[in-house]
Amino acid sequence: MLRKTIYSMPIIILTIGAASAQTDGQELGDIKGGQTSFRTQLEKKNDRDIDSAYQSSFKRIPDAKQKNSDPWGDARSAPPVAGKDKQLRIVSGEKTVSCNADEVLVRVICSEGSPDGAGCSAGSPTGLCMHK
Repeated sequence: MLRKTIYSMPIIILTIGAASAQTDGQELGDIKGGQTSFRTQLEKKNDRDIDSAYQSSFKRIPDAKQKNSDPWGDARSAPPVAGKDKQLRIVSGEKTVSCNADEVLVRVICSEGSPDGAGCSAGSPTGLCMHK
């Protein structure tokens, strides 16, 4: 057991020495003194100048405010445009509803009861007609 301890001590000492050699004493002194950044005032001013030039370059882009916020917009197909062919019209009646000859009855909604074809079993029907 003593032999293992004696052989392991140089390995531990060399490991601690290698780890402490990776840190600079100056840096440790600065951190202990409360300074968290090692950059000089000139470097900080240069960074601020670079940042302000970078931000001002966005103001010179003509369409910077009109940027499309949908990154997948080009991948999707465009939604169908509602034109004269797809116009909807609401119709109502007393017992039944009907659409014009160039329209199709899409939906019937009853104020009471359930729809029965183009009419309602009870209440007044309201329908939705769509152009063919």
